Amino acid sequence: MAPLRLGLNMPLRHMSDLSPAEWFCSHETASSTVLGPPGFDSYVRVLHRDDDESRSEGHLDDELLSALCGVLGRHTNTPGTCYFGLWEGYGDITGGDAVGFLTAFSGSPPCPRVFRPENTPPPPPPAFAPEIVDGPKVDFDHQYLLFTGPLDDAGQWGATPYGPGIPRDINSPNLIWPADHAWFVMTNIDSDWTGVGGSASLANDLLADSSLEVVRTSYESKEHR
Repeated sequence: MAPLRLGLNMPLRHMSDLSPAEWFCSHETASSTVLGPPGFDSYVRVLHRDDDESRSEGHLDDELLSALCGVLGRHTNTPGTCYFGLWEGYGDITGGDAVGFLTAFSGSPPCPRVFRPENTPPPPPPAFAPEIVDGPKVDFDHQYLLFTGPLDDAGQWGATPYGPGIPRDINSPNLIWPADHAWFVMTNIDSDWTGVGGSASLANDLLADSSLEVVRTSYESKEHR
């Protein structure tokens, strides 16, 4: 397999052409909502963890995402061409008053104004241009914005910042797969683990990686539903 491409992280490119997802969208099952499409030799669960050892639902932090992609890149011939799905329902994507409330108290507290009310800043803009937010989406149990780029750019969405000096921290990818369909990664929005389907050698490498907490599963197992 080709090695993972090394280089500077660049923003992923949005795709309105959803044809790269057609191969799995017609295979939606009870297990596909957490493990992706059927048909791979092996399936594992990559457990999420935070600094306080709690489990993050629907999100891999940067360290875990990087470690996972480091292993995945050794098991595809197309690490330079991968696809990434981002659930459309995250509030950070749409912007507006709800996101404005979350960021209203970022930075140093303002000095009190005694004689006139403080001006209310406008709410943050959407994370992406309207043609992206309102554009075609992958339909696989949920609706996902589709992006493409090298595997080592996973999570580099190129989102508009909340404001000057306030970067926008968008969720990790919910779906990842390479152009050669060697594996599939599924992070369900309600799960505290990420499902990976692929070859037996990929599963073994993930299980052997000390930076990841991985357990075997099967597509028919009810323990992951």
